[in-house]
Amino acid sequence: MTDERIIAYLLEELPEDELERFEDECFAQDSWPAEQINVVEEDLIDAYLRDELTPERRQRFERNYLTTEARQERVIMAAALLRHIDEHNGASRPAVAVRPTELTAAERFRAFWNNQTWALRAAASIAVVAVIASALWLFLFRAPSLRSFATLTLAISNINRAEGAQADKVKLPSDAEALKVSLTLPRQAPPAARYRVELEDDNGKTESVEVVGNDAQSVLVVIPAARLARGQYALKLFAIKADGDDQRINGSYFFNVE
Repeated sequence: MTDERIIAYLLEELPEDELERFEDECFAQDSWPAEQINVVEEDLIDAYLRDELTPERRQRFERNYLTTEARQERVIMAAALLRHIDEHNGASRPAVAVRPTELTAAERFRAFWNNQTWALRAAASIAVVAVIASALWLFLFRAPSLRSFATLTLAISNINRAEGAQADKVKLPSDAEALKVSLTLPRQAPPAARYRVELEDDNGKTESVEVVGNDAQSVLVVIPAARLARGQYALKLFAIKADGDDQRINGSYFFNVE
């Protein structure tokens, strides 16, 4: 699986038969290659913001990739971070003249953004403000103890514990405050406005865990380390529709804490 094929997948450039082969290759692996796809996706966003895509791919990025609020918010946050980095390093760089007739990637994205609905812009703006406020709070009040995470990527399994479901193993470092888990969505996952996740322990006790993000391929949750004793756990995923009803996605995500 090459980076180029992943980019073609994200931009919906693959023909239907090639798309099926790509997804079959992903599911043939031990787990969905979420980390590799996320890295390529970040590079693609960076290339768009730095105006390094071809005109054709830039159009496909805006038409085919920027189709969900989650992706648009991800690009907004990346643009803010990139602007901060460029401003920080700007003093040491020579000035570069730009022809007045050329639009920068940031200007093109601003034009695209201005064409979205007021409600969508307001929701994304609130999300950005919330992220910035959270970052400031962490910086001002928790700087002495930066959060440390253990990470895990899981694929769904339709085999239950009694049938011997395979469970990924994770060992939490002594300084880890939480376990960050990326749940790969199954191919036939129902459409959802958002998701909720339940954690079930060996004794069948269940509790809700925090969902911190999602995109078309995965849902990201964070579980405090204090809630994870040694043993086997199952994460159950629910798709919440726009009308508020939720639907359990068949299967569970299993892991063992050692």
